[in-house]
Amino acid sequence: MQYFHDLDKEFDGKLRHYRVEKTKATLRGQEVTFTEGIAYIDALFNLKIFDHLHQPNIIGIERTTAEGEDIYILFEVLNARPMHYEMPSLTPEVPPVLKWEYLENIRESWHKGGENWMEIVAVHTGYIMKIKNGKLIFEKSNLSPLVGSKAHIMSSKVIEEMVCIKDNNYSTVIGELIGYQIPLTIDIYSLFKYHTGIFGFTGSGKSNLISFLIRKILEKVPELKVVILDISGEYTVHLIDILANKGGKIYTPEAISKQRFAETQVIPETLEEYTDIIRKVIQDKISLKHMNIERGGLTLRRLVEFLRGEAERYPYIQIIIEKIMAALKDQDLDQDLLEFIKKEENMETRNKLIDLMTQIQRSVSSKSSLYKTIEAIIYEAEHTEEKEEIREENITTITRKIVTDPHVAPLTILYVPEPIQARKTITLLIEEAFNIKKREQMGNKILFIIDEAQEFIPDRQRSDDWTLYSNLSVEKLLRQGRKYFMGGWIATQRIAHLNTNVLQQLHSYFISTLPRSYDRNVVADAFSISRSVVDKVTELDTGEWLFVSYKATRLKNIPIEIATPNNENYIQEYLEKAT
Repeated sequence: MQYFHDLDKEFDGKLRHYRVEKTKATLRGQEVTFTEGIAYIDALFNLKIFDHLHQPNIIGIERTTAEGEDIYILFEVLNARPMHYEMPSLTPEVPPVLKWEYLENIRESWHKGGENWMEIVAVHTGYIMKIKNGKLIFEKSNLSPLVGSKAHIMSSKVIEEMVCIKDNNYSTVIGELIGYQIPLTIDIYSLFKYHTGIFGFTGSGKSNLISFLIRKILEKVPELKVVILDISGEYTVHLIDILANKGGKIYTPEAISKQRFAETQVIPETLEEYTDIIRKVIQDKISLKHMNIERGGLTLRRLVEFLRGEAERYPYIQIIIEKIMAALKDQDLDQDLLEFIKKEENMETRNKLIDLMTQIQRSVSSKSSLYKTIEAIIYEAEHTEEKEEIREENITTITRKIVTDPHVAPLTILYVPEPIQARKTITLLIEEAFNIKKREQMGNKILFIIDEAQEFIPDRQRSDDWTLYSNLSVEKLLRQGRKYFMGGWIATQRIAHLNTNVLQQLHSYFISTLPRSYDRNVVADAFSISRSVVDKVTELDTGEWLFVSYKATRLKNIPIEIATPNNENYIQEYLEKAT
């Protein structure tokens, strides 16, 4: 195996200085300190090597341990700058005639050689490399390099051995390592199992990347059921071929026609010429259903909590509520109300419950919301079988299908553009999924995708707009979901405003352009990444990402820059055939 890059034969570099640098910043009113080991390497100037060092590179600095073992301490290159001995003399006070002579000498030296060199700044990766019997061994270590030690440019084989996983059933290529021209192969199942974050500014390609990753994970985990909460109307087009070919379903709380729905969906600029075809596919081949949010997810517990809340306005119903509680004392309060009511063995309790609710209904005005809510519940209870086709369109039955039916479509999109409705939807969906899995069966593997996450898990929460409840549910998903084969991907452009408890549950991260330093500081702090490395995301182009993972790569927490395929190519290929 080739350990050093071909250019290393011409590279003559030595460590001039190493220090642990600390930077302070304020996050959410508290001061945090970022610590990173920075190496300053001097090398003879070589234009070819200098240009190469502007791409991602790993530098290995030779070191002999106290036990006499030869190792390489691995550093990631942050930048390289050209140096010439006359450069310090170029002060504003130097007369123009002399300054021009200095500048001319410096200019010629870059090509002809002379008294010039380059300074390379690199950050400690936290790993060392050993070579034993021709094999590379990597170990976590905070060993410092020694001044004067020789530095080497490591080959692409080294970074491949550090991050690529090729020996399991879920090995998947998700892009190309920038600067190394080799594919990045990861364990894509870990993106689902241990949760993932996708963070980038508007236009960085978050929905494009998510859609591409959905394709790849469904290839490797075909039994997985993907649920997307879409408030921007992007994913129907991004995944239109999967929806059309595999029977995916779209639900919306607004009863609109397919034509109107198609007109609300965002079409990327590069696909605008296919607008008519896209809308025709939506109308002809995609299943669109109306979803009643209000009628979904009603459990016995939620019914009791609702009635207790109403007792603040109608104190005289409190005694009836106590009778309801007594009737339900032996019941699991987390079970679905309608499911409980239709079971034959619950008939006696069902009748008592309906009778007590009828008493409440008679004691309040027929124009009150309490009267109408009870009326709807009683109607549902008494017409369970007759209204089966409508019941299939509420949160409870949608979730039940996704969780328990192995033949349900692999992709479900919930298009809920109104934020409060969207928060309520994801809250009820996650809670109901947990209830079914805990109470009945583990069921299907489910991946929840929450785009525009700042709407659902903000750091400041209120109950009246459902941010409190959506926060609690998403946090529960990321904390406990792994035990029940449920995973979560969250995406946002404003990571600074997210619930930090949620961020700490993510084990893989795709980070693109984040122009605000505050957002980059949050990333560095939350994910224990070098702040200097995170700052490099400002240089990334659309479709380029800084990828870090504790589970999906061979070594933990190695930041790597990747270019991912364009999901729109899949769409275009499908639309060309559809014509």
